[in-house]
Amino acid sequence: MEETLMSNDTSKGPEDLTVMSREPLIAGTPLGSMKDLETPAANFFVRNHFPIPRLESSGWSLKVTGEVERPFSLGLDALKEMPRREVLVLMECAGNSRGSVQPPIEGLLWDNGAVGTARWTGVPLRSVLEYAGLLDSAVEVLLEGADRGNQQGTTGEMGYSMSLPMDKALHPDTLLAYDMNGESLSPEHGYPLRAVVPGWFGMTAVKWLTGIQVLSQPFWGFHQNDYYVYVGEGYDNGSPKERVTYLQVKSLVTWPGRGRILTTGRHEIRGMAWSGQGPVTKVEVSTDNGRTWQPANLEDSESPYAWRQWTSCWDVSQPGYFLIRARATDQMGKVQPVQAQWNYRGFANNSIHAVPVEVRASG
Repeated sequence: MEETLMSNDTSKGPEDLTVMSREPLIAGTPLGSMKDLETPAANFFVRNHFPIPRLESSGWSLKVTGEVERPFSLGLDALKEMPRREVLVLMECAGNSRGSVQPPIEGLLWDNGAVGTARWTGVPLRSVLEYAGLLDSAVEVLLEGADRGNQQGTTGEMGYSMSLPMDKALHPDTLLAYDMNGESLSPEHGYPLRAVVPGWFGMTAVKWLTGIQVLSQPFWGFHQNDYYVYVGEGYDNGSPKERVTYLQVKSLVTWPGRGRILTTGRHEIRGMAWSGQGPVTKVEVSTDNGRTWQPANLEDSESPYAWRQWTSCWDVSQPGYFLIRARATDQMGKVQPVQAQWNYRGFANNSIHAVPVEVRASG
């Protein structure tokens, strides 16, 4: 299906999104719009696999089945009566930044716009599972969306589903979210209900949820086991492959933009940094081809799952052409690499971000 997604439609969509495909809808956020801790819903990237299902809350219900003592269904109003939780969580598409991967990869050529942070409100998945009563045979929780379509390379129509291991499904911050930044989800972002899985790439945050199935054995599905996996050069196409899960430590330069013309003097470089296995603890900036690295100032964040804003002052006295590079380190000691390990679809690309700028003499 990826070939059909790679249209040349890079027009502006709602607000400041750059539309890469209109059906299914795929749209990214320009780096210059990444200015705040919270990304407005209208500026939040969209990555759909199939057409958006049009669901009405009056006829919608969430069915909980499988390895549970009490299978049940509940509507949106009943779900909203359960104890709610609000979590500030970054979401990033697994293919974000893969347009810069070399050698070239297969797939939608995202620049860096498939990432954003929002305040999600909903019910912990754990609460719903506890109400249903998990059996001892439970090993995974399958999240089933209402979106359906055809996938290139497969036969017949399929739906979009992803499973979570029990420890992730039972984490108190894994949500069934119905609000985004204090407002009901829009259809583009999964109305009436979507999953939010902190620390993992966004393909597990299934939208338009209609089913939760507790499984007694590991799930197998196209998107989870054939598509969102790491495929190295020379891999056999029938062999098991590692699933894409955790976000990688990463930093992006959001200002100045690529090709910006600056004058000699002092400039404030700005950006965002995040990681899926703990908060970012350090960001460094280099303007001399990586020979030296200067520590940036990191803003505090109220959530370990959100990005952290950073700034760095650059005093430049000589005109010329420069690359501004930024690298992040997280609390696990993982450092953003110069070049991420290549894989066939370019997933989880966290190579150091480099922005070319020109500096001219002032006055």
